[in-house]
This record gives sequence, structure tokens and C-alpha cells, in this order.
Amino acid sequence: MMAIIGGLIAAGIVLSFYGSQVITEGLSQKDEMVMAGNSLEIYSDIDVTTTNLGVFVVQVQNFKEGAIHVKVFDPLGAELVSTTVDRESFEKRFDVTTGGTYKLLVENTGQDQTQIIAVIGPMPDPGKLSFGITGFYVLILGLIGIVGVGIYAIRTRRKKAS
Repeated sequence: MMAIIGGLIAAGIVLSFYGSQVITEGLSQKDEMVMAGNSLEIYSDIDVTTTNLGVFVVQVQNFKEGAIHVKVFDPLGAELVSTTVDRESFEKRFDVTTGGTYKLLVENTGQDQTQIIAVIGPMPDPGKLSFGITGFYVLILGLIGIVGVGIYAIRTRRKKAS
């Protein structure tokens, strides 16, 4: 039983890792310390024939309300999204109407320098997203199996002792 449970845990870890790689392969990412009053720009080529939905994620360390503003521009320079980041990890989707290079602009209007991780690109399809989710569930199943085997072993020892 322990070999099967160990296999489930290993499979869950591998699926989770592989799922993360598959999901992020088409996304552009940048990690930078942004000084007060400065901004971070990141670009991503998005093909309208493969998807009509884009996504961006902004993660802010030392989050302060109202300090980080985000804008997304299409290949023609038109502003698609303009919003203020209202939590430490912020995600939003946007419509892709034209193929080309999309720009994510993250502005630090606060008083302090801030570590910002920004990601932009095409929204991963549901098949890719399922790898990470499946890996998570397989891992949880393996952990539940460990608890089950532990309970079984304790009950078996008690029966032999009495």
C-alpha cells in the first residue's frame, strides 16, 4: 500500500510541476524592483487566431492600497484596461481583437519602492489548466492515503496486542 501511495504522491508532484510549466510557457514574465514614481513595462505577442482572450497577473510585495496602477495596450496603442491593483495578487482578463504585441504597463505611484512580478499573455486553454489541477488532486489523494494507512496500521497493531 505504501508503494501505491508513494506513487500517487510522486505523480501528483510531477503533474503539478509539469502543469505549471505548460501553463506559463506562452506567457511573458518580468520581476523587478520598481522605485516610487517609476513603472515596469512588459510585452507579449498574442495571436488572435489561437485565442480571443488575454490575461495579466500583477503580484506586489509590501502591498499598499492605491499605490499600483495597471494599463494594458493593444498592438495599435489603444488602452484596453486601466485599473488600480486592489490586492497583493491581482489577475484580470482582456479581449484580444487584433494579433500582435500587447503591452502591460505597471506604475508605482506610491511613496516606497516595491517588488513587482508582472505576467501577460494569451489565456491558457482549459486543457493546459487541467494538468495543474489534476496534479493537486492526485497529491491530496496520496496524502489522504498516508493518513488511511496510518490508521489501518494502528488498528492492526491493537488487534494483535489484544
